[in-house]
Amino acid sequence: MNYEIMKQSEKQLQLEFLKFYDHVYNTWRYIYKGIKDKKIGSKELEEVYRREDLSNHFEAQIQDDCIWSISKNEPMANHLRYIIAILNSIKDLERMADYGVSAARFFVNNKITDEIRSLVADTLKGALTGIAKIYNSLKVKPAIDTYKTCQHAHISFKNSYNKMLERLSGILKNRSVEQIERLFQGAIIIIKHIERLMDHVANISENFVFIKQPNLFFSKQSKQSTKI
Repeated sequence: MNYEIMKQSEKQLQLEFLKFYDHVYNTWRYIYKGIKDKKIGSKELEEVYRREDLSNHFEAQIQDDCIWSISKNEPMANHLRYIIAILNSIKDLERMADYGVSAARFFVNNKITDEIRSLVADTLKGALTGIAKIYNSLKVKPAIDTYKTCQHAHISFKNSYNKMLERLSGILKNRSVEQIERLFQGAIIIIKHIERLMDHVANISENFVFIKQPNLFFSKQSKQSTKI
């Protein structure tokens, strides 16, 4: 009986987590459209703030549900790992939501050239493609398949990110320090935030693999230590 209750608890946590993931993804899609269409103003920023507030509510509710599950269900090892995976993953989602606020605020408070705006929009489009693939995999596929999907998505994004850096190099070529400063005005921070989005979804995919295959990451850490 307790096993059935725990499995039902896992399903409910999964639904709540996927709603949170979908919310963060759609927030970034909203930001992308504003950047691409040059329509991020005070109204759009208020909407991003509203979405961030909702992200905080998602995180708090899921945390409460995890605590309730632990206190009521006396979880076994696998179920406890599942709860830990959820708790770790919602931290990643909340950080992704924070980045969204920074990006929207940046475009509202600064005059951005079309060159840099296009660069940021294209970089974000690549990240959103990867985030969507991982979300769709999380809904229906085993964790290890999602992990593999994430690896491919990450590689694809890195390739597009490197091409973006080549474009950026071309933009900056033969520019004075003052011109470079005006071009950027902190845009590099937003570009790094976008890069970090893919790092966070990679963390999420790894969190769920850890439930069934913790040795995968023990061996990974061992290889990294050997390289050092």
